[in-house]
Amino acid sequence: MLWELNDVPSSKPVLQNLMKYQFYQVDVFTGTPLGGNPLAVFVDADGLDRERMQKIAREMNLSETTFVVPPSECETDFEIRIFTPAKELPFAGHPVIGTAHILREIGKVSGDQKLIHLKLRIGTIPVYVEEGGHLFMEHPQSKFLHVVESVDLVAESLGLPSSAIDPRWPCQIVSTGVPALFVPIRTLVSIQQIKINSEKLEKIFKALGTDMVYVFTTETLDSNSTLHSRLFAPFIGVPEDPATGSASGAVGAYLAKYSVVENDILGSIKIEQGHEMKRPASIYVQVKQEGTIIKSIRVGGESVTIIQGQLKIENW
Repeated sequence: MLWELNDVPSSKPVLQNLMKYQFYQVDVFTGTPLGGNPLAVFVDADGLDRERMQKIAREMNLSETTFVVPPSECETDFEIRIFTPAKELPFAGHPVIGTAHILREIGKVSGDQKLIHLKLRIGTIPVYVEEGGHLFMEHPQSKFLHVVESVDLVAESLGLPSSAIDPRWPCQIVSTGVPALFVPIRTLVSIQQIKINSEKLEKIFKALGTDMVYVFTTETLDSNSTLHSRLFAPFIGVPEDPATGSASGAVGAYLAKYSVVENDILGSIKIEQGHEMKRPASIYVQVKQEGTIIKSIRVGGESVTIIQGQLKIENW
Protein backbone atom coordinates (compact mmCIF):
# COMPACT_ATOMS: atom_id res chain seq x y z
CA MET A 1 0.00 0.00 0.00
CA LEU A 2 1.41 3.38 -1.01
CA TRP A 3 -0.63 6.55 -0.96
CA GLU A 4 0.67 9.40 -3.10
CA LEU A 5 -0.30 12.96 -2.29
CA ASN A 6 -0.45 14.60 -5.71
CA ASP A 7 -0.77 18.29 -6.56
CA VAL A 8 -4.34 19.57 -6.37
CA PRO A 9 -5.33 21.80 -9.32
CA SER A 10 -5.71 25.41 -8.26
CA SER A 11 -6.68 28.67 -9.91
CA LYS A 12 -4.25 30.57 -7.68
CA PRO A 13 -1.18 32.01 -9.45
CA VAL A 14 2.11 30.17 -9.02
CA LEU A 15 4.25 31.92 -6.42
CA GLN A 16 7.94 32.38 -7.00
CA ASN A 17 8.80 31.85 -3.34
CA LEU A 18 6.92 28.56 -2.93
CA MET A 19 9.21 26.03 -1.24
CA LYS A 20 8.69 22.30 -1.84
CA TYR A 21 10.04 19.45 0.30
CA GLN A 22 9.68 15.80 -0.69
CA PHE A 23 8.80 13.43 2.13
CA TYR A 24 7.81 9.82 2.74
CA GLN A 25 5.88 8.23 5.57
CA VAL A 26 6.94 4.77 6.64
CA ASP A 27 5.56 2.38 9.24
CA VAL A 28 8.52 0.98 11.17
CA PHE A 29 8.85 -2.36 12.99
CA THR A 30 6.04 -3.92 11.00
CA GLY A 31 5.50 -5.50 7.61
CA THR A 32 1.82 -4.53 7.65
CA PRO A 33 0.67 -1.08 6.50
CA LEU A 34 -0.89 1.07 9.25
CA GLY A 35 0.85 -0.87 12.01
CA GLY A 36 4.09 -0.22 13.86
CA ASN A 37 5.45 3.28 14.43
CA PRO A 38 4.86 5.88 11.69
CA LEU A 39 7.76 8.11 10.69
CA ALA A 40 7.98 11.04 8.29
CA VAL A 41 11.28 11.27 6.37
CA PHE A 42 12.31 14.44 4.54
CA VAL A 43 14.96 13.17 2.16
CA ASP A 44 16.47 16.48 1.03
CA ALA A 45 16.52 18.83 4.02
CA ASP A 46 19.72 20.69 3.16
CA GLY A 47 19.10 24.38 3.86
CA LEU A 48 16.49 23.86 6.56
CA ASP A 49 17.53 25.27 9.92
CA ARG A 50 16.63 23.80 13.30
CA GLU A 51 13.65 26.10 13.85
CA ARG A 52 12.07 25.15 10.54
CA MET A 53 12.69 21.45 11.12
CA GLN A 54 10.94 21.74 14.47
CA LYS A 55 7.96 23.52 12.90
CA ILE A 56 7.64 20.82 10.24
CA ALA A 57 7.85 18.05 12.86
CA ARG A 58 5.10 19.76 14.81
CA GLU A 59 3.01 19.95 11.64
CA MET A 60 3.56 16.24 10.85
CA ASN A 61 2.54 15.47 14.45
CA LEU A 62 4.10 12.00 14.53
CA SER A 63 6.23 10.67 17.37
CA GLU A 64 9.29 11.53 15.25
CA THR A 65 10.17 13.16 11.94
CA THR A 66 13.63 12.92 10.36
CA PHE A 67 15.51 15.25 8.05
CA VAL A 68 18.30 13.93 5.80
CA VAL A 69 21.21 16.26 5.04
CA PRO A 70 24.53 15.69 3.23
CA PRO A 71 27.29 14.22 5.41
CA SER A 72 29.86 16.53 6.95
CA GLU A 73 32.31 13.63 7.37
CA CYS A 74 33.57 11.23 4.72
CA GLU A 75 33.09 8.26 7.06
CA THR A 76 29.29 8.66 7.03
CA ASP A 77 26.77 8.16 4.23
CA PHE A 78 24.16 10.65 5.49
CA GLU A 79 23.41 12.84 8.47
CA ILE A 80 19.94 12.78 9.96
CA ARG A 81 18.22 15.09 12.43
CA ILE A 82 15.44 13.63 14.59
CA PHE A 83 12.55 15.70 15.98
CA THR A 84 9.48 14.94 18.06
CA PRO A 85 6.68 17.53 17.88
CA ALA A 86 8.30 19.20 20.91
CA LYS A 87 12.10 18.82 20.70
CA GLU A 88 15.12 17.48 18.84
CA LEU A 89 16.51 14.10 19.95
CA PRO A 90 20.17 13.06 19.87
CA PHE A 91 19.25 9.43 19.19
CA ALA A 92 16.19 7.29 18.52
CA GLY A 93 15.67 3.82 17.12
CA HIS A 94 12.71 3.72 14.77
CA PRO A 95 13.78 6.96 13.01
CA VAL A 96 17.15 5.39 12.18
CA ILE A 97 15.60 2.16 10.85
CA GLY A 98 12.83 3.98 8.97
CA THR A 99 15.17 6.53 7.39
CA ALA A 100 17.58 3.82 6.25
CA HIS A 101 14.62 1.93 4.76
CA ILE A 102 13.55 4.98 2.72
CA LEU A 103 17.11 5.78 1.56
CA ARG A 104 17.41 2.22 0.22
CA GLU A 105 13.94 2.23 -1.34
CA ILE A 106 14.39 5.48 -3.30
CA GLY A 107 17.88 4.53 -4.47
CA LYS A 108 19.98 6.95 -2.42
CA VAL A 109 21.64 3.80 -1.01
CA SER A 110 22.42 1.04 -3.50
CA GLY A 111 20.59 -2.24 -3.14
CA ASP A 112 23.80 -4.25 -2.68
CA GLN A 113 25.16 -2.00 0.09
CA LYS A 114 25.05 -4.06 3.30
CA LEU A 115 26.24 -1.40 5.74
CA ILE A 116 24.92 2.16 6.02
CA HIS A 117 26.54 4.78 8.27
CA LEU A 118 24.11 7.42 9.55
CA LYS A 119 25.42 10.30 11.62
CA LEU A 120 23.20 11.47 14.48
CA ARG A 121 23.88 14.08 17.14
CA ILE A 122 25.07 11.27 19.42
CA GLY A 123 27.54 9.99 16.81
CA THR A 124 27.63 7.67 13.79
CA ILE A 125 25.31 4.65 13.92
CA PRO A 126 25.94 1.60 11.69
CA VAL A 127 22.84 0.06 10.09
CA TYR A 128 23.19 -3.49 8.75
CA VAL A 129 21.11 -5.01 5.95
CA GLU A 130 20.34 -8.62 6.85
CA GLU A 131 18.67 -11.46 4.97
CA GLY A 132 15.29 -10.51 3.54
CA GLY A 133 16.19 -6.82 3.63
CA HIS A 134 15.59 -6.46 7.37
CA LEU A 135 17.57 -3.59 8.87
CA PHE A 136 19.40 -3.74 12.20
CA MET A 137 21.08 -0.79 13.88
CA GLU A 138 24.04 -1.01 16.24
CA HIS A 139 23.34 0.63 19.59
CA PRO A 140 25.84 2.57 21.69
CA GLN A 141 27.09 0.87 24.85
CA SER A 142 24.51 0.58 27.61
CA LYS A 143 24.71 2.64 30.78
CA PHE A 144 22.94 1.58 33.98
CA LEU A 145 22.08 4.63 36.04
CA HIS A 146 19.81 5.49 38.96
CA VAL A 147 17.82 2.71 40.68
CA VAL A 148 14.47 3.76 42.18
CA GLU A 149 14.35 2.28 45.67
CA SER A 150 10.71 3.10 46.45
CA VAL A 151 8.31 1.89 43.78
CA ASP A 152 5.18 3.46 45.30
CA LEU A 153 5.44 6.75 43.40
CA VAL A 154 6.33 4.89 40.19
CA ALA A 155 3.23 2.72 40.55
CA GLU A 156 1.05 5.75 41.29
CA SER A 157 2.36 7.54 38.19
CA LEU A 158 1.19 4.55 36.13
CA GLY A 159 -2.19 4.36 37.86
CA LEU A 160 -1.33 0.94 39.31
CA PRO A 161 -1.05 -0.52 42.80
CA SER A 162 2.50 -1.09 44.05
CA SER A 163 1.85 -4.82 43.91
CA ALA A 164 1.71 -4.59 40.09
CA ILE A 165 5.46 -3.86 39.96
CA ASP A 166 7.51 -7.04 39.58
CA PRO A 167 9.87 -7.15 42.61
CA ARG A 168 12.34 -9.56 40.97
CA TRP A 169 14.01 -6.75 39.01
CA PRO A 170 14.69 -3.06 39.69
CA CYS A 171 13.02 0.08 38.43
CA GLN A 172 16.07 1.71 36.88
CA ILE A 173 17.27 4.34 34.42
CA VAL A 174 19.09 2.64 31.53
CA SER A 175 20.45 4.25 28.38
CA THR A 176 21.94 3.23 25.05
CA GLY A 177 21.74 6.82 23.87
CA VAL A 178 18.52 8.15 25.40
CA PRO A 179 17.87 7.45 29.10
CA ALA A 180 14.54 5.93 30.08
CA LEU A 181 13.05 4.60 33.29
CA PHE A 182 12.50 0.84 32.96
CA VAL A 183 9.70 -0.63 35.06
CA PRO A 184 9.03 -4.39 35.21
CA ILE A 185 5.32 -5.25 35.53
CA ARG A 186 4.03 -8.55 36.89
CA THR A 187 1.21 -9.29 34.44
CA LEU A 188 -0.12 -8.52 30.99
CA VAL A 189 -3.44 -7.43 32.50
CA SER A 190 -1.70 -4.81 34.67
CA ILE A 191 0.31 -3.37 31.79
CA GLN A 192 -2.87 -3.08 29.72
CA GLN A 193 -4.59 -1.17 32.56
CA ILE A 194 -1.98 1.61 32.88
CA LYS A 195 -3.41 5.12 33.10
CA ILE A 196 -0.74 7.79 33.32
CA ASN A 197 -0.90 10.29 36.20
CA SER A 198 0.86 13.22 34.53
CA GLU A 199 1.56 15.18 37.71
CA LYS A 200 3.27 12.29 39.46
CA LEU A 201 5.10 11.15 36.33
CA GLU A 202 6.49 14.64 35.73
CA LYS A 203 7.82 14.69 39.31
CA ILE A 204 9.65 11.39 38.71
CA PHE A 205 11.08 12.54 35.39
CA LYS A 206 12.44 15.76 36.90
CA ALA A 207 14.06 13.86 39.77
CA LEU A 208 15.64 11.24 37.51
CA GLY A 209 16.57 13.35 34.47
CA THR A 210 14.59 11.44 31.87
CA ASP A 211 11.64 12.09 29.53
CA MET A 212 10.27 8.58 29.12
CA VAL A 213 9.12 5.50 31.01
CA TYR A 214 9.25 2.02 29.48
CA VAL A 215 7.11 -0.68 31.08
CA PHE A 216 7.40 -4.36 30.23
CA THR A 217 6.21 -7.81 31.25
CA THR A 218 7.32 -11.30 30.35
CA GLU A 219 3.65 -12.24 29.85
CA THR A 220 2.91 -11.82 26.13
CA LEU A 221 0.08 -11.98 23.63
CA ASP A 222 2.19 -13.95 21.13
CA SER A 223 3.82 -17.10 22.48
CA ASN A 224 6.85 -16.35 20.27
CA SER A 225 7.43 -12.96 21.90
CA THR A 226 9.89 -12.41 24.74
CA LEU A 227 8.32 -9.24 26.18
CA HIS A 228 5.18 -7.15 25.96
CA SER A 229 5.98 -3.45 26.34
CA ARG A 230 4.67 0.11 26.33
CA LEU A 231 6.47 3.47 26.38
CA PHE A 232 5.18 6.85 27.52
CA ALA A 233 6.89 10.21 26.88
CA PRO A 234 4.07 12.77 27.18
CA PHE A 235 6.25 15.78 27.96
CA ILE A 236 8.16 15.62 24.66
CA GLY A 237 5.01 15.29 22.57
CA VAL A 238 4.67 11.48 22.64
CA PRO A 239 1.76 10.42 24.90
CA GLU A 240 2.47 6.80 23.97
CA ASP A 241 4.87 5.33 21.42
CA PRO A 242 3.77 2.30 19.38
CA ALA A 243 7.32 0.98 18.83
CA THR A 244 10.50 2.28 20.46
CA GLY A 245 13.84 1.21 19.01
CA SER A 246 16.10 3.14 21.40
CA ALA A 247 14.43 1.73 24.51
CA SER A 248 14.38 -1.76 22.98
CA GLY A 249 18.18 -1.76 22.86
CA ALA A 250 18.37 -0.62 26.47
CA VAL A 251 15.85 -3.23 27.61
CA GLY A 252 17.95 -5.87 25.83
CA ALA A 253 20.89 -4.82 28.01
CA TYR A 254 18.59 -4.89 31.06
CA LEU A 255 17.44 -8.44 30.26
CA ALA A 256 21.06 -9.56 30.00
CA LYS A 257 22.32 -7.81 33.14
CA TYR A 258 19.54 -9.09 35.39
CA SER A 259 19.13 -12.53 33.74
CA VAL A 260 15.47 -11.86 33.02
CA VAL A 261 15.65 -14.39 30.17
CA GLU A 262 17.91 -17.35 29.46
CA ASN A 263 21.24 -16.59 27.78
CA ASP A 264 20.31 -18.54 24.64
CA ILE A 265 17.38 -16.14 24.07
CA LEU A 266 19.50 -12.97 24.18
CA GLY A 267 20.47 -13.28 20.52
CA SER A 268 16.86 -13.46 19.31
CA ILE A 269 14.67 -11.31 21.57
CA LYS A 270 11.26 -10.40 20.14
CA ILE A 271 9.38 -7.49 21.70
CA GLU A 272 5.71 -6.84 21.01
CA GLN A 273 4.56 -3.24 21.41
CA GLY A 274 1.79 -0.95 20.19
CA HIS A 275 -1.11 -3.34 20.73
CA GLU A 276 -2.92 -1.01 23.13
CA MET A 277 -2.74 1.68 20.41
CA LYS A 278 -4.06 -0.70 17.71
CA ARG A 279 -0.67 -0.40 15.93
CA PRO A 280 1.01 -3.75 16.66
CA ALA A 281 4.77 -3.85 16.19
CA SER A 282 7.49 -6.48 16.39
CA ILE A 283 10.96 -5.33 17.42
CA TYR A 284 13.91 -7.72 17.29
CA VAL A 285 16.91 -7.36 19.57
CA GLN A 286 20.24 -9.18 19.34
CA VAL A 287 22.45 -9.00 22.44
CA LYS A 288 25.97 -10.45 22.39
CA GLN A 289 27.40 -11.09 25.82
CA GLU A 290 30.71 -12.55 27.01
CA GLY A 291 30.48 -13.49 30.66
CA THR A 292 28.91 -10.47 32.30
CA ILE A 293 30.13 -8.07 29.60
CA ILE A 294 27.67 -6.90 26.94
CA LYS A 295 29.69 -6.71 23.72
CA SER A 296 27.05 -5.44 21.30
CA ILE A 297 23.34 -4.69 20.93
CA ARG A 298 21.47 -4.58 17.63
CA VAL A 299 17.83 -3.63 17.14
CA GLY A 300 15.84 -4.08 13.95
CA GLY A 301 12.85 -5.31 12.04
CA GLU A 302 10.67 -4.68 9.02
CA SER A 303 9.35 -1.40 7.58
CA VAL A 304 6.75 -0.52 4.96
CA THR A 305 6.32 2.76 3.07
CA ILE A 306 2.73 4.01 2.91
CA ILE A 307 2.81 7.69 1.83
CA GLN A 308 4.80 9.73 -0.66
CA GLY A 309 4.14 13.46 -0.61
CA GLN A 310 5.33 17.00 -0.92
CA LEU A 311 5.16 19.73 1.68
CA LYS A 312 4.58 23.17 0.15
CA ILE A 313 5.18 26.36 2.09
CA GLU A 314 4.70 29.91 0.87
CA ASN A 315 6.78 32.82 2.17
CA TRP A 316 9.12 30.45 4.06
